[in-house]
Amino acid sequence: MNFAVVPDFVAIGGLIAVFWTLLRRTRQNRLNFWLVGWVLLLIHIVAQFVAQNTPGSANAAYSVAVSMLVMIANAFIWASNDQLEIGWRNLSIVVFSAVPDAAFLTCDTYGIQTVWPYVAMTALGTGSMLWMLRAWRGATDQPTLRWRTSLVVAAYAVQGALVALHQPDEAVTWMLVWHYLAVAEFYRVTASHPSASVRFTVVSFIAWAFVFPIADLMGVLWPNAHVDAEVWNLPKFLVATGMTFTLLEEQLSNAEYASLHDDLTGLPNRRMLARRLRETTEAARAAGSRVALVVIDLDGFKEINDTLGHAAGDEVLRWAARQFRTQLRPQDVLARLGGDEFAVILTEIADRDAAHRAAQRLRHALEAGMVILGRQLAIRASVGFSIYPDESDDVDRLYAIADRAMYDRKQRRPEQELLANCADALLSRADPSQS
Repeated sequence: MNFAVVPDFVAIGGLIAVFWTLLRRTRQNRLNFWLVGWVLLLIHIVAQFVAQNTPGSANAAYSVAVSMLVMIANAFIWASNDQLEIGWRNLSIVVFSAVPDAAFLTCDTYGIQTVWPYVAMTALGTGSMLWMLRAWRGATDQPTLRWRTSLVVAAYAVQGALVALHQPDEAVTWMLVWHYLAVAEFYRVTASHPSASVRFTVVSFIAWAFVFPIADLMGVLWPNAHVDAEVWNLPKFLVATGMTFTLLEEQLSNAEYASLHDDLTGLPNRRMLARRLRETTEAARAAGSRVALVVIDLDGFKEINDTLGHAAGDEVLRWAARQFRTQLRPQDVLARLGGDEFAVILTEIADRDAAHRAAQRLRHALEAGMVILGRQLAIRASVGFSIYPDESDDVDRLYAIADRAMYDRKQRRPEQELLANCADALLSRADPSQS
């Protein structure tokens, strides 16, 4: 018995266990299809074991082994779109789109010399792959449908040319090469950001793709040379390593984002505001410009929570955040500090009057009110601001000044509204037409 593939079986089995554990924790759609790909690789290894130890079934087992490589590539291509959920429909697309290619590989394994089966399978393979990549739709539609169509047509045109030249073995090698090069490109294009782990995984997929032609070339140039199976399998384990580090990087990035942003509104939180305020004031110091810090507090928000419930209060906060955003420039920073308190960093402010006008626009942004649970709510806000470096060059002091100004205005507002109501009453008495 030849047990050369047993270490690979154990390693891939362990890898599947790791990905299964990660899947249970993260619930990412992409991980589902990565897991499918690694399970197919396990089947590939089992088929190799059968082929090496049961001569009577060697051709059938090798056909299964090589066919799994194409299905693995399809699964990894499908996995590059995290919007696609696992399910029988998507799994059937991954599997059945590879059937013509698997039939092509089987014909070559059994040494069929007639050209027409290869031609037929090439034509069917073109159609099935176009079907798969048309069904694949990324969140940003990248790669584009035109790019995907061009890739498939060009790849199968080369395969058809090799068939026409009576080179089915080379056509098989080309099939495997372009599939894994396509996986590398899809992985690269759909990555959220080009991190080191993404680049490492892409290079590993490219190395996996070129294992096949290099092995063929060595068989021609150095037929007596022996290369351990571990060398040919190294790209697979590098891909697995890259995928694992990609997940780790994404988890760290998500954890950092969560620590710097408000869960409810998605706005920067107090910690992120402090960081951005330091960066902005340092840039203003270098440029000799001014920065305004505006603090905003919603009036009567506690009563909304008490009477309509916290769900309604949350909706008010999200609505207020959207309204504030409409009054700001792209370079300004809007943050939620907690509760019903927001803050805004206004860059490149000309003077105090400009800061005052901007603060008033933010206050008036809520005056239209909103309808929630069938009720029209009048939402008001109190604002206060401070100017860097006019009032202070210390970020903590800037916030304290703006916060104090906001609370001073909030305390004066009831008195102002009372005086305004008294004035209206006096006017109505003096002028009967107002009654």
